[in-house]
Amino acid sequence: MKYDKIEGLNKDISKLIMGNDNQTYFDEASKLWDKWMEVGGNAFDTAHIYGGGSMEKLLGEWHRKRNNLKDLVIVAKGAHTPNCDPKSISSQLTESLDRLQLETADIYIMHRDNTDIPVDEFVDVLNEEKHKGRINIFGGSNWTLDRFKEANSWAESHNKSKLSILNNNLALSKMINPLWAGCISSNDDEILKYLEENQVAHLSWSSQGRGYFLPDEITQKIEDKITSDESSWRKPGEHSSGPLSCYDSEDNRERKKRVFDLATKLSVESQNIAGAWPINLKFPSFALIGPRTVEELISSLGNLEVDLSDDEINWLNLKD
Repeated sequence: MKYDKIEGLNKDISKLIMGNDNQTYFDEASKLWDKWMEVGGNAFDTAHIYGGGSMEKLLGEWHRKRNNLKDLVIVAKGAHTPNCDPKSISSQLTESLDRLQLETADIYIMHRDNTDIPVDEFVDVLNEEKHKGRINIFGGSNWTLDRFKEANSWAESHNKSKLSILNNNLALSKMINPLWAGCISSNDDEILKYLEENQVAHLSWSSQGRGYFLPDEITQKIEDKITSDESSWRKPGEHSSGPLSCYDSEDNRERKKRVFDLATKLSVESQNIAGAWPINLKFPSFALIGPRTVEELISSLGNLEVDLSDDEINWLNLKD
C-alpha cells in the first residue's frame, strides 16, 4: 500500500480508498473489508444517501465487531441534491454518525454544491460541526473551482477553517457527459494547476473511467449492462452513466490507445495504467475504488505498482 497525508488530519491515508456503495450483506462486506485491511488499506468512503443508509450501518457494524476504528480513516458524505443546504448538513451528519457508530468523522464531504446558497453559509455550518467535534476536516464533492476558491477566500478572511479537500471525478478519460446530474471533472488544466500549486488534496471518484480503459469488447459489455440496469428509471433522452456514454470521444480514444501502448511496454494491465494516473499526480491525490469482490480488489492493487514519470503523465493526458 502507498500512503499520503492531508493537512489537518493526524493519520496517514491509503492512496486508494475503499468505496462503500455496493455491499448488501455483512458476510460479503466483511470478507472484502478484512482483506482491505490485510493489504494495508485503511480509508473508507461512504455517504448518507448510499443504500438509504444501509451502507453506513454495515460499516459501523463491521468496525465495532473488529474493534479497529483507531486504524481507520472514514470519509462521510452528506447534503446531496435536493437536500444540499446548511440545515441538511447537520441533520444528515447526526444520522450518519449514528449509523456509522462514530463520534467524529475523520473527513466530511458535501456530496454536491448548491449555488443558490452563498458559500459563507456552508463554511459557517461546516466550521460549527468541526468545533462541536463531529468532523475533523471537510471538503466538497462536485464543486467548481470558482466556488471552491470563493469558499476558501471567505473562510480565510473570516478566520475560519477552509475546505481542504476537493472530491470530483478525476480520471485520465475526460468526462464528455456528466455521469450524474451536477457531476464535475477535475481533469481540467486550471483545476490541476490549482491543486498542484496549492497542494490541495483531491479524492477522485470513478478514477478508472468506469471501465473505459479495458479492452473495447469489455467496455461495450459494461456499457450495455449499465444502460440496461438504468433503463427503468432514466428519463427519455437522458444518457446512461456507462463508460462510453460518459467518456467516449476522439481525444479519449487517443488516451486509451496510449494507455494500451504504455501497458504493453511496462507489461502491466491497461486498467492499472489508468488507475495509476490520478494517484501519481503532484499533489495529495487519492483514488476511490469500488471492488465488489476480493478478486476485483486484488486487481485494483496493481494500480499502486505503476510509477509514472512526469513525461508519461503528460503524454497520457495528451499534454506532449
